[in-house]
Amino acid sequence: MPATELGFHCNHLEYLDEVMDDNGLSRTELFNLPSEDIPELKRKLFVRDLARSVHSPLVRPDWYPDPPTWSFLCDIDKSSRDRTFRMIDETIAQAQDVGAEYIIAHFPTPATDGSGEDEDKLLSITWKSCEQLANLSVQRRMPIHVEGLANSPHLSDGFLTEALSEYPLRYCFDTGHMHLASQASGFDIHEFAWDIAPFLGSVHLWNVRDRNDYLAFRHIPVHPSQDPKEGWVDIKGILETLRPACPVIFESPSSYPESLGSYDYRDGVEWVKEIVAKL
Repeated sequence: MPATELGFHCNHLEYLDEVMDDNGLSRTELFNLPSEDIPELKRKLFVRDLARSVHSPLVRPDWYPDPPTWSFLCDIDKSSRDRTFRMIDETIAQAQDVGAEYIIAHFPTPATDGSGEDEDKLLSITWKSCEQLANLSVQRRMPIHVEGLANSPHLSDGFLTEALSEYPLRYCFDTGHMHLASQASGFDIHEFAWDIAPFLGSVHLWNVRDRNDYLAFRHIPVHPSQDPKEGWVDIKGILETLRPACPVIFESPSSYPESLGSYDYRDGVEWVKEIVAKL
């Protein structure tokens, strides 16, 4: 079985030097960089020879709603879906240009215009977008990992396991988003991890206790002090369930919120290294 590959996300070029060196990492996931940073990005990637992936988008689009992580692939309005597909298509070209192994795209997500609409109609649109994602992946020869988020009903209704069984897509398990989704939709995150593990392509690691944490701090670095009994994601338990033989990306800042303890995020990286070494 391939070894787990640990990496750190990069939405600031400084991470490619500081974070990689501080933690002994050789993988990165690139995301939402200004276009003027791309020449320097390519130089740094060439010098450091880092394994790499891309979270859509790589280059910050000036024509897409903010934040660019917002996805419209489950929307009823076709022009909204097409807008997200345009961003993903551009991301694939950019990812190929920097030698990325795969891209991450947010899907499934709640429909922004689905209030009061027939559930069968919404599900049909979701299936069509799933098929289009798969076709895009095959045609462009770029693996796509889908990352669910928010309280999409399709995270817990069996859609994902059926879709991933049928189409050449993989799943990116995001610990923070899945924790928040499980709270909003009432499903068990460990059962979800067990069901999705056969289709795993990558993992995003960060922590959060609840929606209030997310609104205040967004992505909190994982750390061994985070007790699941206090509401934190059970990072160790999730990793033991997933047993990831794939890239695992720390998707958080390189600093810990002062009001939550101002811990050293590097302690969390070492903690995860110890966990995956025993899997």
